[in-house]
Amino acid sequence: LAVERITKDPSLDLGHRLDYVVLEEECETSRALVKFIDFGKLSSAFIGPLNPGFCEVATLLGENWNKAIFSWMCINYKLDSTTHHPTFARTLPSPTRVLFTIMKHFSWAHVGIIASNEDIWMDTANKLASALRNQGLPVGVVISMRKGEKGIEDTWNKVKEVGNIKIIILCMHSVLIGGEEQATLLTKALEMGLADGRYVFVPYDTLLYSLPYQNNSFSIFDNDEKLQEAYDAVLTITLESGERTFYDAFREAKISGEITRDLEATQVSPLFGTIYDGFYFMAMAIDSARRKGARVSGANIAQHTKNLSFPGFSHQVETDHCGKGLSNYVILDTDGHGNQLFPTHLLDMSSDSVMSLDRNIHFPRETLPQPDSSCWFDPDVLCTGG
Repeated sequence: LAVERITKDPSLDLGHRLDYVVLEEECETSRALVKFIDFGKLSSAFIGPLNPGFCEVATLLGENWNKAIFSWMCINYKLDSTTHHPTFARTLPSPTRVLFTIMKHFSWAHVGIIASNEDIWMDTANKLASALRNQGLPVGVVISMRKGEKGIEDTWNKVKEVGNIKIIILCMHSVLIGGEEQATLLTKALEMGLADGRYVFVPYDTLLYSLPYQNNSFSIFDNDEKLQEAYDAVLTITLESGERTFYDAFREAKISGEITRDLEATQVSPLFGTIYDGFYFMAMAIDSARRKGARVSGANIAQHTKNLSFPGFSHQVETDHCGKGLSNYVILDTDGHGNQLFPTHLLDMSSDSVMSLDRNIHFPRETLPQPDSSCWFDPDVLCTGG
């Protein structure tokens, strides 16, 4: 869909016809890396990779091949150095930057991370922990989910052993788009008395797309009171959509005949929109490079991602003068008993600030976890306290 629209877009001057090939990525990190090496002969640029576990190696290969890497999933902050990684560009704001800004707003410094036991999510958890520690934050535990009911109980017991944790980031598929592991994990937390408001649970994957929440009911809660109650302790952070949601945009593309597959919008992951935006992001960078007389190479494309502004699949995509993403995010919350999510705060990425939307967060015991010392968020202070 993105390639077809780019081809028909009269405002873009790419010099060549854009085509694509879907490169199947292995689930295991080592096998995915081996396969990626073969991809170098097939593509002129890459939208990906999906697994943050080999982003660094993929970026180095991209530099060697002089082919740009456009990533929404890579976490490592060192990749943002244009001096050391000239062919790397982010299509979304750094997830670490988003999380840090929100944690700073609420003064929740002590963090734990629980990952699904798939390679992609364990690598995500480890990279995220490293990035947060680099910001000076105390990451108390990084653990992968153990299998079976007893295994999940053991997972939570390991988390309980670490004192003072305020926020727990869940690196796995969100229950809101069918993530069964997250549903099981949260339900067990409720049964063990851990969804009582002592922790804030934050799904990681919703940071990577625009979750449709306006006028949308999540049926996963309809017949599961335990999950509904457990999710009261969850804050969902997702890309703010524009005037239309991902579902609206998908349905419009179906009505226009651009999407011919017999799929309902609700059957498609919102990550579709993120990948679509990645293609258009790359096309805009190529267009910018050509208009400025630069040769179309990996480094030149990646370096022409500054001051971009274009309509993405369901929201406006913009970058600043450094090429950093300016897409805003919202914090979503339930009302404790229904099947809908409501925005409570807006994260303005142009100023790295969080603004209240005049709706209080509904939380167990009607109170959020106590704030940690503000010194954790001061880069000029060595913080060792609470």
